[in-house]
Amino acid sequence: MYEKIYDHRYSIIFVILIIAISAWYLFGGESGRSTGNNNDVQGTVHGVMGDNREIGKSLDQAVEHIGTAEKELERANEANQRAGFIISEGKERADAGSEIVAELQQDNSRAKQILRDVELANRKGAKEK
Repeated sequence: MYEKIYDHRYSIIFVILIIAISAWYLFGGESGRSTGNNNDVQGTVHGVMGDNREIGKSLDQAVEHIGTAEKELERANEANQRAGFIISEGKERADAGSEIVAELQQDNSRAKQILRDVELANRKGAKEK
C-alpha cells in the first residue's frame, strides 16, 4: 500500500494542491465572490456554482494526469524488465566466452608442449646421426 502511494506521490500532491487552491478561492481568496455584502446570496450561489465547475474541470484534469503517470510507470517497469533480461543474456554470453577462452588457453599450452617435444625429438634424432 505504501509503495503504491509512494509511486503516485506527485499526483496526490497535485490533487491536494488543486483542492487547497480551490478552497482558498471559494472561501475568501481575492475573488471577492463570497465576501462583501451578505444580501447578495444569489450572486454568491452563482459564484460558488461557477467555482464548483472549475474545480470539477481541475479534478478531471488531475485524474487524466494520474492516468498518464500510471501508464508511464507501467512502460518504465516493462523497460526495466527488458533491460534485466538483456543483462542476464549478456552475462550468460560473457560466461560462455570465458569458458571458450579458458579452453583455448589449455589447447595453446598443449600445443606448445607438443612443439617442445617435437623439437627435443628432432635434436635427439640429429645427434644420433
